[in-house]
Amino acid sequence: MITSLKDVNLFMKNEKVDELRASNRMLMRYGASAFFGMPICYIVMFLVFGVALSIPPTATVGEKIAFIESQQSLISFAYIAGYLLFGCLLLVAVQATHRRLNMVPSHLLNTASIFGYIWVVLMFGAGMTALVGMNTMLSLNAKGSPYSDTLFYVYTTVTNGLGGGIELVGGMWVLLISLYGLQQAQSEKRLHTVGLVVGTLGILTLFQSVAEIKAAFGLSQIAWFIWMGYVLLKDTTHNYEKPH
Repeated sequence: MITSLKDVNLFMKNEKVDELRASNRMLMRYGASAFFGMPICYIVMFLVFGVALSIPPTATVGEKIAFIESQQSLISFAYIAGYLLFGCLLLVAVQATHRRLNMVPSHLLNTASIFGYIWVVLMFGAGMTALVGMNTMLSLNAKGSPYSDTLFYVYTTVTNGLGGGIELVGGMWVLLISLYGLQQAQSEKRLHTVGLVVGTLGILTLFQSVAEIKAAFGLSQIAWFIWMGYVLLKDTTHNYEKPH
């Protein structure tokens, strides 16, 4: 009877381990997809605001508002893809990265993931502020309200502040998980070394007068996203037995 009970317990334990492994392999696949998808969001934002839409810097506020009104659908699409969809993908990526690196309990990794989740919140805040602010501004402008000009500056400033004008939070996420990866001597040392550079560039966007830093961060992070996605996809056969 005791032997049978032990066999049952062993069977149940093995079942739980198999379920955990399957769950984590699935998370790695979703995480890889998220990392591959996030660069597309960046590219959409660039194509819309950097290529398709180009407001002359000398345009008056009224002219800028009129231009936004004429391109409202395209701009809304860019906000949804660049902020809201990116935020959803980032949420999955942060979870997958934490699960992949969390071999031993670590305050450093936990802090890194907190920065990742804060970044998720900022992306949703920026996207919703952009959409609501733009619609409110256009509604006021249609009524001939003088406050539409003021709202233009308010909503664009808040959106930029939350959603990428300064990449401190995203930079801290990349920097800290890269430090943890090197500290634990985990695989892909070159990836973590590149992550240190990417994260540092994100933090340096605090210096708003140097526009090249932000461009360098965006481009290098695209490469880092793709590399991370490849690592997670390759790692779907990894055995995860102990949850942390």
